Amino acid sequence: MAVAVAMVLTTLLPLWPVSTAGATTTAPRQALESPSVSSTEEWQQMPLSVGQGERFTVSYLSGSWTVDERNFPKVGPGGYEPSVDREIYQPCKLAPSQPFGELLGRIGENGRTFPVGTGGTLTARSSGTLFLRINDADRCLGDNDGSITVAMAGEDEDARHALTRQDFNDYCRDQGFSAGAVATGRDAYSVRCKNGDGSLQQIGSPEEMHDFVGAVCQATYPEISVLDRLTTMNGTYSAWECMDRVSNAGVPDFGGWCEAKGLNLFHRADVRYPAYGWTCANADRTRIEGISVTQVCKSQFGQDALDRVFNVRAKAVADAWDCRFVR
Repeated sequence: MAVAVAMVLTTLLPLWPVSTAGATTTAPRQALESPSVSSTEEWQQMPLSVGQGERFTVSYLSGSWTVDERNFPKVGPGGYEPSVDREIYQPCKLAPSQPFGELLGRIGENGRTFPVGTGGTLTARSSGTLFLRINDADRCLGDNDGSITVAMAGEDEDARHALTRQDFNDYCRDQGFSAGAVATGRDAYSVRCKNGDGSLQQIGSPEEMHDFVGAVCQATYPEISVLDRLTTMNGTYSAWECMDRVSNAGVPDFGGWCEAKGLNLFHRADVRYPAYGWTCANADRTRIEGISVTQVCKSQFGQDALDRVFNVRAKAVADAWDCRFVR
């Protein structure tokens, strides 16, 4: 590590990766390549511009780096484990509360620094161009080595379309259910059409539920080809949206996503809906990271891909999830 330097401590903005489920998102500003971020350079401008309040995704693809090529091994954009981080000369840390080697971001040339790490879906607190760098002070970059490659994009508002309770009501009445739509429970699979005598539409499987909502989507957006997209089980009408139907991309590779982070794929048995039980974890499970299926699809198939769950009760990935091209 380079010699000690005086430095101004950067104020961290709490911009943590979050689930994309149920989010209102924005369209990509341009088609994006997969840029490289060097460990030996200061802030590096990325080919993505965002507006304040817009959500965008950064996904780690490959590569590794070190903040001291003579004394410390290369790591990914998550940075060094605490036991190693404590051994590195602390005055050289750009973001004091984050580990050395972590990928950092900021919006605009004078924006506040936020942790990016191995990637996530983030919300821009200001407008401008995205900049990325390694967590190591400018004057301490001389003994660094390596780089990482990332993918990034804004979200897919242009390919996602809202559904409301009124849309369900209109569809049900058009199908002869005089009482419209009703939620028989509190989760997304509880929505049904209802007759005037109180009898309900019969739906017996997750596949039938998705077919029903897909029909609502097509009736609501008749001029475009759409299918259903479930954003969360923790809701009824608002849990659903429609997405553009172009073509199927394939099954998301959760195992490869975890492996790229140096972790193993692990399924939690304590979740109510098995499709949402997949996580990445190390051998002793002291480090556990959730999986953003949106990021997996975009990393695997490109920025025009979007995730879709079609059976939350299925445990096998191929029986629950797919990635679909929306452009």
